[in-house]
Amino acid sequence: MKTRSGFIFLVGPPNAGKSTLINKLLGQKVSIVSRKVQTTRFTTRGILNIENSDNEKPDCQIIFVDTPGLFKPKKTLEKYIVKNTISELNNDEHISVLYDATSNDKKFLDFKTLLNDLNLNKDNSSLIINKIDLIQKDKLLTIVKNIQQIFNFKNVFMISAKNGHGCNDLVNFLQTQIPFSPFLYDKDQITDITERVFSSEITREKLFNFLNSELPYNLFVETILWKETQNSITIHQNINVSKYNHKMIIIGKNGENIKKIGIYSRQTLEKIFNKKINLFIFVKIKNNWMNNVKELNHLGIN
Repeated sequence: MKTRSGFIFLVGPPNAGKSTLINKLLGQKVSIVSRKVQTTRFTTRGILNIENSDNEKPDCQIIFVDTPGLFKPKKTLEKYIVKNTISELNNDEHISVLYDATSNDKKFLDFKTLLNDLNLNKDNSSLIINKIDLIQKDKLLTIVKNIQQIFNFKNVFMISAKNGHGCNDLVNFLQTQIPFSPFLYDKDQITDITERVFSSEITREKLFNFLNSELPYNLFVETILWKETQNSITIHQNINVSKYNHKMIIIGKNGENIKKIGIYSRQTLEKIFNKKINLFIFVKIKNNWMNNVKELNHLGIN
């Protein structure tokens, strides 16, 4: 029997809910989530395999591409992120644009600029209004009307990625938007990022959640050692920051912050890998790394 397999690009402003949506649809964490903006720095793929019991409906493999939130960049890192995201978009693939229903007027204007910059294909794109559980229903029609005046989407979906409302209808539609093709990934694969990168992202997520609003944007986490046995995984990670005072904030008084971050990161990793995790975290200083092209290339942001 024929199968479908293809890519669905999820794009939108920071904090529109792209990562939350992918995690919800897959029923498993593959992208880190934070209430702070610009959490995602590079594209990740979440793979949803669907076995359809209806003989007239082929089995499907939807490969969701979680892209960094698009915004007006200033620093070198930000410029690389936006440039990479735009360059990866392919109008031959379906592009779903997410919009946060709770956005204020300024964010709507930013979204308008985003839509104009994307150069979308009307026949190969869709609009997803997210966080509808946080807004009155009568306001949703106004939001859709205002967006449709900018770009007339043929297909509009209203969802809550947090509680799953509307997600089934969205998935049913997206199955029809990918081509007939053999599966591009193994059936048991849910993401394309390596375990090393994934574990680094988990620790970065905890840093986002437990540190002040500015610091997380000035750091990156890299896994420098990964040693796995049948029952355990030993992981060594460096948290790289630009300044000495950032290092001291992460460590905290008597090491309280770094200990707390390590505990929460280890607990999450143990749930995901179902093994004992021995996690060792070190904090290093790398001056001005966000504007250093060599460092960005090393991180794969190039």
